[in-house]
Amino acid sequence: MNLEHITLSEWAQPNFRAVNKFYRSQKHKGSASGDERVFIASYDDQVIAAVRLVPQQGFYWLRSLYVKNELRGQHLGLALLTLVRQQLTPAIYCFPYTHLEDFYQGAGYSPLASAQLPEPLQQLFVKYRGKGQGIICMVSSATDI
Repeated sequence: MNLEHITLSEWAQPNFRAVNKFYRSQKHKGSASGDERVFIASYDDQVIAAVRLVPQQGFYWLRSLYVKNELRGQHLGLALLTLVRQQLTPAIYCFPYTHLEDFYQGAGYSPLASAQLPEPLQQLFVKYRGKGQGIICMVSSATDI
């Protein structure tokens, strides 16, 4: 695959069928829907990476950043996060797995204490953490870029 021919864009189609098919191919249980903003990397009209952003009151919650398994390590995730940051100015919060902290820091995200999260995300973080998921809180804001 020639990486020069990869297109990065915000999903603009009325349904998320192709994005959700990609997520299922990566064994992800979630799916894009509703008013979420979805950014993708595509090659030959196929989704090869995707990230969902859930709009909240004055900020976004980043969910489900996935890159096709065989293309990981080629900076597609970083390229998508860069595009997202260029397009969205409010703060963006995420709960990455602990082993991804360096990756997100490289994309301009900073760790923060769960008490610093907006209230709706504090409750979600506690819920996810209670399921035994090794996650941390991070944030990127327009001032970080």
